[in-house]
Amino acid sequence: MLITCSIVSMLLAQTEPAAAPPPPAVALRARRDAAGLAEAIAALKATWPDRVGSQILATSVGGYPIHLLTIADDPSAAGRRPAMLVVGGMDGHRWSSTEAALAIAEAILRDRPESLRGITVHVVPCANPDAAERFVRGPRRASASNAVAHDNDKDGYGEEDPPRDLNGDGLITQMRKAGTLPPWCKPTQVADPAEPRLMKSPDAAAGQLPEWTVWTEGIDADADGRMAEDWPGGIDPDRNFPHRWPEFEDEAGVYPLIAIESKAIADLVIANPQLFAALVIGRHDTVVNVPDAKSRTPGGMPSVIDEGDAAAYGDLAKAYRELTGQSRADGADTAGSLVAWLNAQRGMPAFATTLWGRPDAPPLPEGTPAKDPKAPKPSDESAAAWREYSDRARDGTGFVPWTRQQHPQLGEVEVGGWVPGFRENPPLADVAPMSSKLVEFLGRVAAARPRVALSKPTIERAGPSLWRIDAALSNTGRLPSVMRGGRAEGGTPAHVVRISVPADRVKSGRRVDIVRGIAPGTARPCSWIVNAPAAETIVVELLFAGRPVERPAF
Repeated sequence: MLITCSIVSMLLAQTEPAAAPPPPAVALRARRDAAGLAEAIAALKATWPDRVGSQILATSVGGYPIHLLTIADDPSAAGRRPAMLVVGGMDGHRWSSTEAALAIAEAILRDRPESLRGITVHVVPCANPDAAERFVRGPRRASASNAVAHDNDKDGYGEEDPPRDLNGDGLITQMRKAGTLPPWCKPTQVADPAEPRLMKSPDAAAGQLPEWTVWTEGIDADADGRMAEDWPGGIDPDRNFPHRWPEFEDEAGVYPLIAIESKAIADLVIANPQLFAALVIGRHDTVVNVPDAKSRTPGGMPSVIDEGDAAAYGDLAKAYRELTGQSRADGADTAGSLVAWLNAQRGMPAFATTLWGRPDAPPLPEGTPAKDPKAPKPSDESAAAWREYSDRARDGTGFVPWTRQQHPQLGEVEVGGWVPGFRENPPLADVAPMSSKLVEFLGRVAAARPRVALSKPTIERAGPSLWRIDAALSNTGRLPSVMRGGRAEGGTPAHVVRISVPADRVKSGRRVDIVRGIAPGTARPCSWIVNAPAAETIVVELLFAGRPVERPAF
């Protein structure tokens, strides 16, 4: 009888409907404009008013705010706790990076993992609002530059020859024309025999001759023989940071940190020495393809990470791959990037992710004829694989078919090519699950953070009025307190061990010992011989960035 009642009770419990999870505070969307971003931030603040704060770091040249979200269990202590930084929205056409940053913020607020408790998380969802707004308003083109007026073609006039949407599809793709039509047409390309939609350089050894000229969609507005070469926007913030700044590249700025956006983020980092790690979502990748730790700048600085930090960095990059399952990433050169500056000059472990890589195309339906093994292989296998993914998984929405279009100067041309943002952004439905994995990764990074502490000093008599004092400064975390590049730079926050005895009575040891960096799992002995009466109180203290370290956690 008791067993029967128990079974009935169990059955009744199983049939009770489970409580539905609360709806998300922020509904993710593709191509969010500035007003939509402000609404999302307001929704997060309204839902968790006691755990999230916001401020405007700066206002872009285009007049859009650069928002900062600060997430903390105790906002009053946010500036004193170990902290992490998440940055998205550096590139206008990578809208998913902003959505992922918002999703990360909400996931932490809704269900903060244990490893992130006590950690402040700063989130910059859209670091380049000018580029984001330009992509939303259209016509859509791949762009990472802000709204500073710029003379791309160096003819003394700025933005007078922008791309134009000739076929009215709301996109800036490419246009091509066969033959020669001076001064514009000078063929340099051929259609790939394996995939005629794709263009390639001719193979002279195979007897191929250039047939097509390919341009960005537009006209020659300034009659200089070039098409759409002077586009809106001037400085790319993610090529404007000081480390390996690409001085002579277009859109890198006339000097580092001249861009409002890069300067605002640099100021944020410098004003928050408690930051111990960062995650940058955008065009760069340091987790699927870990940077070469042996690569150095001409001045001897690490290109991104130093050999001494490679093991700890590589362990977390491996954790990223295991958590996310991402195995491909088309990362761009990191010269002048935020992630390179943070690692190599600021000394902060920073991880960059493209959020996704090219997925495998689904298999062809049964009965589809097999490919002819003698058929030519595509010259760009990655582009061909993207084309297959677009065709089979996304109904061909990633590529605009080449179609004839009348051009006011060239006559008949063909317009088509990759849809801007298609290869850079996963489907919207995939962003939230991907972001949940990134929260798990942030938890792994937080668990590995540097944990620097000063041991309790020991005292022994060394002679009349002489005392020997010993302590040890250790890092029991799995990340260095400062990456080795930052130590070499000498401008990063440092730990300081200080003894209160006046300098003239310190007979051995440094009264103030500045420690630029402590490797994980190591200890640094601190020892003094001081002249002091037996009744004197001597204080040995540990400071970080000028602030007393109250807890051994950091």
